[in-house]
Amino acid sequence: MKADLHAHSYYSDGDLSPRELARYMSEAGADAFSLTDHDTMAGVDEACAAAEEFGLKFVPGVEISAYDGCDIHILGYYVDKNNPKFKKFDADMSESRRVRFERTLELLKQYGMPLDFDKARSFAKRNPSRAHAAMGLVDAGYEPDMASCFDKWLRAGGPCYVPNDSFGPEEAVRLICDCGGIAVLAHPVRIRMNSDKLASYIKMLTKRGLSGIEASYKQAQEDVVKKFTEIGKANGLFITNGGDFHSPSRSLPVPREISESTAKALRLL
Repeated sequence: MKADLHAHSYYSDGDLSPRELARYMSEAGADAFSLTDHDTMAGVDEACAAAEEFGLKFVPGVEISAYDGCDIHILGYYVDKNNPKFKKFDADMSESRRVRFERTLELLKQYGMPLDFDKARSFAKRNPSRAHAAMGLVDAGYEPDMASCFDKWLRAGGPCYVPNDSFGPEEAVRLICDCGGIAVLAHPVRIRMNSDKLASYIKMLTKRGLSGIEASYKQAQEDVVKKFTEIGKANGLFITNGGDFHSPSRSLPVPREISESTAKALRLL
């Protein structure tokens, strides 16, 4: 079975609707996919219906933007979005993202790139993000494309980067588990820790309820995939893959074969 278990729609920082996303996944040869928008499950019902329309299996998901000295994102599959704890998280994170967006625009203004809040906010279907600030920069003519916006200003550690530090990874794992979901560590290859510290951190999160690890991410090199697969197996985690798809202009879906054990863990068999 081929699956892409990490993708975004326009309900967070992707360009496509959930239905358009399902169509792209189908055309890319996926048998199954998951919608994992940042900190919201607003598009899950639409994506589920679209998956059925295009003959795909679907895993409802969310990517929680956690922070502990650096970005450590946690994917939650099969979270009950109607659980009061998740509803509170959703509301709190929506407000946190608004404040972070305002701060980002303040920093951009300090660097001579003022943006109107309402206009920049209008690029977002739901919660604003760095991607929507980048769209505002391109629209205003300050930068030629999204890549330049991130490389120069909005990347982690960049001059206009504001950490999303309102929620920690342990809290994220606990929330997912409390809401009946399955917690998976997203793109460990992007976590800014040395190897020994990251291995210990993954072990700690496993004790808190982590169930899987996204060992294969985008076009990760074979040695990187092997490294995180070994760490995952050493901790009893199942192995997932994800293309982190956002837009046809930036990348393409990356459905890859998943193991039978992973398919079973994610209720696809």
